[in-house]
Amino acid sequence: MKPQLIVIDNLTDFKALAEYIKDADLIAFDTETTGLTKRDEVIGFSICLEETKAYYVIISKWHNNALEYLDTKQYAAEFMELLATKQLIMHNGVFDCYMVESYFKVSLINNLHTDTMILAHLLNENRRVGLKDLAASLFGEDSMVEQVEMKASVIKNGGILSKDLYEMYKADAYLMGRYGAKDALLTYKLFLHLLPDLYEQGLDKFFYEDESMPLLKTSTYELNTTGLQVDTKALTSLKNTLIAECAEAKAFIYDEIYTHIKDKYPGTNKKNGFNISSNQQLSWLLFGRLNLEFNTLTKAGKTACRALNLKLPYTIAHKRNFIHACSEAVGSISQPEGKVNGKTVKAKKFKEPWAYITVDKAALKKLAPKYKWIEVLLEYQRKQKILNTYVEGIESKVQYGIIQPSFLQHGTTSGRYSSRSPNFQNLPRDDQRVKECIVARPGKVFVSADYSQLEPRVFAYYSQDKRLMDAFDGKSDFYSVVGIEVYDKLDATPQKDGSPNAFGVKYKKLRDLSKVIALASAYGATPYQLAPTTGKSVEDTAEDMAKYFERFPGVKSMMLDAHTRAKTDGYVTNIFGRKRRIPEAKRINQLYGGISHAELPYDARKLLNLATNHRIQSTGASIINRAAIKFYTLCKEAAIPCKIVLQVHDELVAECNEKDAENVSDIMRYVMETTTELVGIALEAVPRISKNLAK
Repeated sequence: MKPQLIVIDNLTDFKALAEYIKDADLIAFDTETTGLTKRDEVIGFSICLEETKAYYVIISKWHNNALEYLDTKQYAAEFMELLATKQLIMHNGVFDCYMVESYFKVSLINNLHTDTMILAHLLNENRRVGLKDLAASLFGEDSMVEQVEMKASVIKNGGILSKDLYEMYKADAYLMGRYGAKDALLTYKLFLHLLPDLYEQGLDKFFYEDESMPLLKTSTYELNTTGLQVDTKALTSLKNTLIAECAEAKAFIYDEIYTHIKDKYPGTNKKNGFNISSNQQLSWLLFGRLNLEFNTLTKAGKTACRALNLKLPYTIAHKRNFIHACSEAVGSISQPEGKVNGKTVKAKKFKEPWAYITVDKAALKKLAPKYKWIEVLLEYQRKQKILNTYVEGIESKVQYGIIQPSFLQHGTTSGRYSSRSPNFQNLPRDDQRVKECIVARPGKVFVSADYSQLEPRVFAYYSQDKRLMDAFDGKSDFYSVVGIEVYDKLDATPQKDGSPNAFGVKYKKLRDLSKVIALASAYGATPYQLAPTTGKSVEDTAEDMAKYFERFPGVKSMMLDAHTRAKTDGYVTNIFGRKRRIPEAKRINQLYGGISHAELPYDARKLLNLATNHRIQSTGASIINRAAIKFYTLCKEAAIPCKIVLQVHDELVAECNEKDAENVSDIMRYVMETTTELVGIALEAVPRISKNLAK
């Protein structure tokens, strides 16, 4: 039976709806708004508490080029108060709760029983978790017709739907109402559909009690609703400084390379000018004109290499052969016309080799000692990224001195947050000037703590190698413990205090190499992949890796155990039970038998490497997630006004009144070091108090 989608536009029916939900326990809820910020308006909302019908209440509608408010608006806040006595189901509930709190001054976040977006992600992190995507994949619901109708309605009413301006609120209110009601109905159906799977997978405690929903209602909600203050004058000053620095660097680079490029790129107009931001043109200059050795090929380059029946070029001879063969083949067919995943793909022709060679940071770093202009180019690229991505990114999003990035709890497969608009997860670490522009509000300070070597600690815990576990006794250095064994430097000690006999002091370069070898080897990196980073030959890098596994057999056992579980079960879990589903791994034994990991094809090795990565990285994510939950709870219990404003990888940042900073520091250190116990390994997180995010 087709469900009823009922649109309410009068006070009488609205109050009848309130009577209808009075005895309900679980209600699916969704809002429609004019935008995504607290300055926008809620123009309607939908509810559903049974599979046969759903309701949408119009609060305002677009009429005569303005929002026209209905009588329902006067009762809406009271209705929200009623919802605050219920258990609610939402899809992307952080947004809906935020908009209700901003517009109606009613908090619903503590009434959020289940967020079906977070639930769907936990149960299968490999799928898209948008409401329409899930409805299509699980229920066969095609939303294409309604999207076309809504777009046509918006345009008819003078609205615009673009990346920069998305005026969906200008659609016909009754049309929007039917589709809004349908969204609430789909959310309710999703809940009923996914809940049995949650219990079947044994993830109910993880979701409801230990991590997913508690994190959503504490850290995730605060991260997405509090925002950070920006010193806009300092940001503008930094912008001007970076523009000047980039212009100076660019002028120096062009002056240095002019004699090499003037024939092909005379620069008499934009079309024939040399672009230092073009990978292909830089590749031509470095590996064609200057005849330098390149590192790696792009994805398209590897495809071209196979089409030329060549091995991937790792040696100098093979690299030269690739350039020669590719140059000879320019214009000929590299891939004939055919079908890929049911779609017709046009024939592809070979391009010049420079289109296939990567000019990344690693390649430029290797060449920088030979050419001053390449060293300057690296600085130019770094500063240009800071300018474009962070300074201008923040500048474009800041409103009334506040920047409010989005933090997505479902944005990664490991359970770590991702961030966007702009990405505050990746603020530059090697240049603190952007962080200096993010300041605490008047009378407040930031209290932050970063786990010390969290990933190596989790790594050591999984390996159960006593030497690696003992490296976290407070006196030793993990990478020195590895380096002393791998490089046979028994005359040094693994101390981290900087004494003259410490490995990190006596053999600083080898300590840096140990850092590359220690984790990357177990994560599945090959000697070919690590050699450019270590600066050693492929053969010497392979020898170092072999010695590492020989001296620390627990590491190899940990890695192989993850591979075995992935091949047997099609998934692995972190220590708390969060899964990483790798169903394709179950076919590896069938396809390749019992050959060693190193002999497997790249695609098969990549699947198994994911298994090891997940165990370490997802466990680290859960450790800080659970610490954030406990931190929020203890601050509330102590009645300390404090907000979590950033969670960046292994770092937690809160903002509180200056007078409470010491108490908040004590709570933060306590929760980060004690919420999770890794038996045999102590966790360490030392807080700091600051007026801005710079360290």
